Amino acid sequence: GDVGERFLNKTQASLEAQLTNIADEIAYNNHDIEDGLRSGLISLEQMQQVPVFAQQYELVLAKYPHLEGRSLVRETLRRLISAMVVDLIETSQVAITAAGVKTLDEVRLQSKPLMQYSSSMWAAKNELKRFLRDNLYFHPTVYRMSWRAQRVVRELFQAYLQDPRLLPPKYQALVKQYELTDGATGKARAIADYIAGMTDRYALKQYGELFDID
Repeated sequence: GDVGERFLNKTQASLEAQLTNIADEIAYNNHDIEDGLRSGLISLEQMQQVPVFAQQYELVLAKYPHLEGRSLVRETLRRLISAMVVDLIETSQVAITAAGVKTLDEVRLQSKPLMQYSSSMWAAKNELKRFLRDNLYFHPTVYRMSWRAQRVVRELFQAYLQDPRLLPPKYQALVKQYELTDGATGKARAIADYIAGMTDRYALKQYGELFDID
């Protein structure tokens, strides 16, 4: 449809969609920092090696020298989010004004997104993402959990594909309906949709019921 066509033609998303994409990234990155520190997978000493974090950390300590622990981390992250948001607003406003866009079609025809960071914040954000990738997302503990999660999803899919009677009655009917319409592809799509709707806890429960002989 028209959404797929826009991807193929490499036209830009709406300003709202561009903003949502960046806002999600800001939220995820900062939430992951907090999770990583709380779980002990990364340390505050490591985070101070990341300039964009270290800058806000030093400002917090200068203003609140007795702040420590979780309060110190949260205040640092609050200021980091604020710095990113302010930079995004100011830089995007300049870009939108310079482009002179008045309509959605004009936004779509731009050579690059109009919602954007300054070059310095863009570089700082990418450095933060690299740090999280190398030290948190690929941490041995996280990587092992990710590997296990892939196995759970893969083996659930294969089991349901081999025998859809393992599915709840509602989804058995859906599989039949999709299969009548699109053959094997439809069958696979219905099963994938069912698994995609599972919470982590529910997926592990289903995996246990199918594969744990005890």
